[in-house]
Amino acid sequence: MTNRAKKTVVIFDLGNVVLDWNVERILASLKASQAEVELLRDELFGHQYWIDLDHGKIQEAAVIAELSTTTPLSSDLVENALRSAKESLSPFPQTLQLMRDIHDHGLALFCLSNMSVETYDHIRHADFFDLFNGIVISGIEGCMKPQEEIFQLLMKRFEFEPTSALFIDDSLPNIDKALELGISSVHFKGSENCYSEIRKRLL
Repeated sequence: MTNRAKKTVVIFDLGNVVLDWNVERILASLKASQAEVELLRDELFGHQYWIDLDHGKIQEAAVIAELSTTTPLSSDLVENALRSAKESLSPFPQTLQLMRDIHDHGLALFCLSNMSVETYDHIRHADFFDLFNGIVISGIEGCMKPQEEIFQLLMKRFEFEPTSALFIDDSLPNIDKALELGISSVHFKGSENCYSEIRKRLL
C-alpha cells in the first residue's frame, strides 16, 4: 500500500527516470565487432563489475585493466564503451518539465541514484542538478539501492520522514524496499499515465 498523505519531498532516481539509459544503443554506437559487442554486454554492462562500479567498490581504471587482461577486449575498446555510456545520458524533456513544475510548486526534490563516481563526475554540472535540494549517489556513499542503508542515509542527512516523501524509480526492487520503509512510491515507466499519476499526487 502507498501512503496518500500530502507529500513535501520528492525523490528521483536518475537512470531511466531523469536520464535516458539504453545499453543496446550504447553498444551500437561503438566501432566493435559482433563478438566484441557481446563480450561488452556480458562482461561489462551485465557483469558484477558494473554493480561494483555503482557500489563504489571498484574504479573504472581497474575494470579496464581486468577486462583487457581476462578477455579479448582491448583496453581502448573498454574505455570507449565506458565513455560512450556517460555521453549517452541525455535528459528526458518531459521529466525535466515535471521536475521544474514540482520545484515551482514548493516541494523539496532529492536525487537518489545508483551510479559510479566517474559517471556522476561526468554529468554533475548538468543544469537540472540545481533543482535538487540534496543528492545521494551510491558510488560516493558505498551503499546502493535496494539496500535499506542508502534510503536511511538520505532521510537522516536531509531530515525528513518517510511518510512525507514520494519516491520515483524504474526498478521494482527499489520500489519494494521504499514501500517497506513507509515511503510512498511510483514505479516509473515513462508513460503518459505515469507522468499523469505523479502530477495528480503532487501538484
